[in-house]
Amino acid sequence: MIQLLASTRSKEYPIFLDSGASESVGKLWKSIGRSGKVVIVTDSNVAGLYLEGISASLASEGFSIAEVVLEPGEGAKSLEQASRLYSRLFELQVRRRDAVLALGGGVVGDLAGFVASTYMRGIGLMQVPTTLLSQVDSSIGGKVGVNISEAKNYVGSFYQPDMVVADPGLLKSLPERQLQEGLAEVVKYALLTGEDFFSALESSSGEFLDLNMSFVEPVVRRCIEYKLRVVSEDERDYGRRAVLNLGHTVGHGIEAAGDYGVYSHGQAVALGLIAAVGLSQRLMGLPGEYGERLGELLGDIGLPVRMQGIDPEAVLASMASDKKADDLSANMVLLKALGEPQINCDVEGELVRAEVERLVG
Repeated sequence: MIQLLASTRSKEYPIFLDSGASESVGKLWKSIGRSGKVVIVTDSNVAGLYLEGISASLASEGFSIAEVVLEPGEGAKSLEQASRLYSRLFELQVRRRDAVLALGGGVVGDLAGFVASTYMRGIGLMQVPTTLLSQVDSSIGGKVGVNISEAKNYVGSFYQPDMVVADPGLLKSLPERQLQEGLAEVVKYALLTGEDFFSALESSSGEFLDLNMSFVEPVVRRCIEYKLRVVSEDERDYGRRAVLNLGHTVGHGIEAAGDYGVYSHGQAVALGLIAAVGLSQRLMGLPGEYGERLGELLGDIGLPVRMQGIDPEAVLASMASDKKADDLSANMVLLKALGEPQINCDVEGELVRAEVERLVG
């Protein structure tokens, strides 16, 4: 089993990576010196697949277990649901030495992490991500939070987990569409990392979609290691961590313009990456071949390369109000070359407009 170490100013914690690692979650939790209650937070989709096994693993090591099963979907990521979880933890007499285990994708991880960070001013937190997106990105780095009616992720905190168990074997239960959407973030990491990673994805994206673990596990590891390096330098998102927003400024605009129903997060990020690479070619001298290669790779994965059903003007309006964009001319991440991201690039509004309109063309 691979053990990686996350090292931030606030905490160090292990990340265990292996197909089948979730079967040993109780032993791993005990190995880092934890005791007390563990409250497993999951949703009804994941519960039917993995809750029994996770609970049994913890119980076999002597942990007291409680389970909270949520309705699936983004609607669970709310202050109202957080309040219900606070009440449930109080009923269970959870104390600071106890812990919450987030078993699921990004919604469960963000919600459970936010509750753990704020209940009694912070209790234990274990992340067991079950989607590709959460394994390579959202479970790592300590960003937790909930949505408000006006916007996504505007209420939250930075709260590092005590342990992450990334089990690529759990990806076998994902619908193909969710796997494709998670691969959008993997493509982002490949662009940030360099030519070697990007070309490896180009030649083996089919093996990833077939969940060939000899390919999947190294890819997940590369993504995690890249994020760990960034977060170790900039835990609180004051500078370098912004590189992780590559493709997300336009992507979030697309999501919001479609009222979060036309394109999923991964699909929107794929389109956002195309826009970011296009702007990088215009402004940073990125070779033109990468636009073509990116489009081919995303198409091979099954992700969109053209935007349909959304007005570009609505995308631009959403970008102007997004927390990652003070206006259309700031806070964009571009690439001088693969592996050479540049943050806070000054992009004229008309160039942004042209690139968003090109997505429709």
